[in-house]
Amino acid sequence: MAPFLSRYLVLLKLRIMLKNNIIVAWRSFFKDSFYSLLNVIGIAIAIAAFMLIINYVRYEHSYESFHTKADNIYRVTLDLYEGKQYIVTDCETHPPLGPLLKTEVPEVIDYVRIQRTEELPEVSHNGKFYKVDRLYAADPSLFNVFSYRLIDGDPSTALSLPMQAVVTETLARRIFGTTDVKGKVLKSGERVFSISGVMEDPPLNTHLKLDMLLSFSSLAKMGWDLNSWNGNNNYTYLLLRSGINLASFNSKLQSVTKEKIRNRQYVAEPVKDIHLKSHKTFEPEVNGNKKTVDFLLITAILILIIGSVNYVNVATARSAERLKEVGVRKVLGSSRILLIKQFMTETLLTNLFAFMISALLIRLTLPAYLNLVDRPADTAFFASKTFFLSYAALFLFNCLLSGMYPALALSATKPASVTNRMFTSSGKSDLLRKVLVTGQFTIALVVLTASFIVFRQLSYMRHQDLGVNASQILTIRAPFNNEQDSVSRYQSLTFKNSLMQLPGVEKVAISGALPGLSLHELSTMTSITRYGSVAGKGYNYYMYGIDADFIPAMTIEMAAGRNFRPGLPNKDEVVITEEASRLMGFKNAKEAVGEKLSLTLSPDAKFSTIIGVMNDYHQQSLKESLLPMIHWYQDRAGFFSVKIASSDIPGLISKVKAVYDQQFPGHPIEYHFLDDMFDQQYKADQQFGKIVSIFSALTLFITCLGLLGLAAYSISRRTKEIGIRKVMGASVSDITRLLSVDFIKLVMIAICIGTPIAAYVMSLWLNGYAYRLSLQWWMFIPAAILVMVIAILAVSFQSVKAALMNPVKSLRSE
Repeated sequence: MAPFLSRYLVLLKLRIMLKNNIIVAWRSFFKDSFYSLLNVIGIAIAIAAFMLIINYVRYEHSYESFHTKADNIYRVTLDLYEGKQYIVTDCETHPPLGPLLKTEVPEVIDYVRIQRTEELPEVSHNGKFYKVDRLYAADPSLFNVFSYRLIDGDPSTALSLPMQAVVTETLARRIFGTTDVKGKVLKSGERVFSISGVMEDPPLNTHLKLDMLLSFSSLAKMGWDLNSWNGNNNYTYLLLRSGINLASFNSKLQSVTKEKIRNRQYVAEPVKDIHLKSHKTFEPEVNGNKKTVDFLLITAILILIIGSVNYVNVATARSAERLKEVGVRKVLGSSRILLIKQFMTETLLTNLFAFMISALLIRLTLPAYLNLVDRPADTAFFASKTFFLSYAALFLFNCLLSGMYPALALSATKPASVTNRMFTSSGKSDLLRKVLVTGQFTIALVVLTASFIVFRQLSYMRHQDLGVNASQILTIRAPFNNEQDSVSRYQSLTFKNSLMQLPGVEKVAISGALPGLSLHELSTMTSITRYGSVAGKGYNYYMYGIDADFIPAMTIEMAAGRNFRPGLPNKDEVVITEEASRLMGFKNAKEAVGEKLSLTLSPDAKFSTIIGVMNDYHQQSLKESLLPMIHWYQDRAGFFSVKIASSDIPGLISKVKAVYDQQFPGHPIEYHFLDDMFDQQYKADQQFGKIVSIFSALTLFITCLGLLGLAAYSISRRTKEIGIRKVMGASVSDITRLLSVDFIKLVMIAICIGTPIAAYVMSLWLNGYAYRLSLQWWMFIPAAILVMVIAILAVSFQSVKAALMNPVKSLRSE
């Protein structure tokens, strides 16, 4: 009976103590509601921002995680060299590579080749045409290597025969209205594909997004040589045995293939690294940026720390009001442990309110945030056990981070120093608070400066000369209609002439591709043969056909020679850019005119004459370097470029659509403005700039809350001094200046520390751009001024309040 009674009394004592701590914490919370509100708002915003950024970072790192064998899947890429000089890395490899490696390298369990089929932009069913954005050909082993799931069909045979096709659920419903489509057929020109399976829509967090798959053997039926080492057109993925050493495997890979390729090396990379770490030519999708993700992750952690530091500063600022309470409690017998429990209970209560509000903030802002970062709503994560456990762990961590220092500092106060009114804050305590606030403003300055420079870089790229005039050019993709890559010459010229009759159309050009278009739309050649010699070996040259109106429509200047002659096409003539001329070894543009080139690797290839050299223009955005371009004459369109001279653009577009529907009945029209195509390439950078701007503003706001806390603490210690100064004739402005100068010094120190840090961080970020602005000292001034002004306003709020206090009340306060 005695042990039971003893335990009961202990539990009862703990219950009473906990109840008392909660009551005291509750009263303390509402006693000074302004400071409590500062704490709650700061922590709530910090937690909400942290969780939103973490959700984004988590998603970016989740790419390919749905593949059950992802840890053992690798993609082979191709490094190009000119002698020993590295030139570029290409994602696309040669068709025989996969079979060779499976035979010669024991670590290779299986392989799959995947090739984009740009020559099939449309498929048809019952006379109606449908555009397919991501159409690939793949080996049957695709479903063994990757975890794409068939909801209808046999994975082992779905892609085993020529002219077989697998469609996604979404495409099946779009074309047929149902997913029960196995055995039905789709046409592309004269080709007929039998649907052998329906695939579950792939998740969005993959670099290899698919709408439709053709059997890889179909490519042979379409004229591709699948045994040739002359062209690299497909992606090669390998399923390797567990525990391989990647460096050792790459050495073996290069040893096996060195006789097959010259001036090039194969390199394998983990498939899980592709999204954030791979930015090679001919990527299937635009990948993410690890630097950006890491920057946001660090920002999230710093925002969380700033929110917790605010609690420390505000709690310390209020400590003077609690010292007598602490002294009385100690005189009455409270131990330091009991006092720590009391103050930690107050911290728990504050954090509980803050976390409840942060959950509401996340719920309210999540849709807008996901729209900003262009990511799908991962609602399952926010309702998962993982999220709640993480949220609970973060709650406990933040309570310790924010509450431990104030609890330890206040509980260490000696009763005699309080009762004798001899309490003074230690120099170490003051220094710590100043360091924390300086650190907060340093972080805010770095993040704010980053947002300014991101937008300046975007503005810089948008205002640079592209070499083409992309304004007022409407581009239209020509529909697929026969065995060629585009519509027939007759249909092209008929449509072009019809457009030229429309009022407001200045010029219409025909081309096989466009500036600003994906490199997948272009032809490439890594060895250009000049008559009597070999030049340009090891470089990627990019090519497509154009007609005589393309160069004037794009307002591209000629550096030497001439353009193609309208009405006098010559298939043996080419026009190149200055960059291509330099890589071919010509001293200047004039020297290249009249020279002959072979654009094929065949020993009996015909030579084409260079009739002109164009000024360089940007095929891609200014994030990338200039590409060496070669153009031949083509009047069968892949694209039409309409130079508009009308102010009524919507009306003109309606007329263009009407002409298109009349010329190509049943084919959906796809049109874009050329400048929009270039702007689209900056989408990820624009998103990053907006994200950084929002979170830099939040960082600055939370930091100012902390500054309010420190200002309140400092002023509370100088209340009698303020009263004496006012009695002696000091004005409000004098006192305000006196109380503000120390804080302004802290902000100036933060500016001196943060500016070089921001310069270093942003120089690293700018290195990812081929064309980038040069960092100048004045670019850091706007952020510094903004931080200084906001800090002065925050401090002035407390300083003016103290300066306006009745001096009698000030003198009586101590």
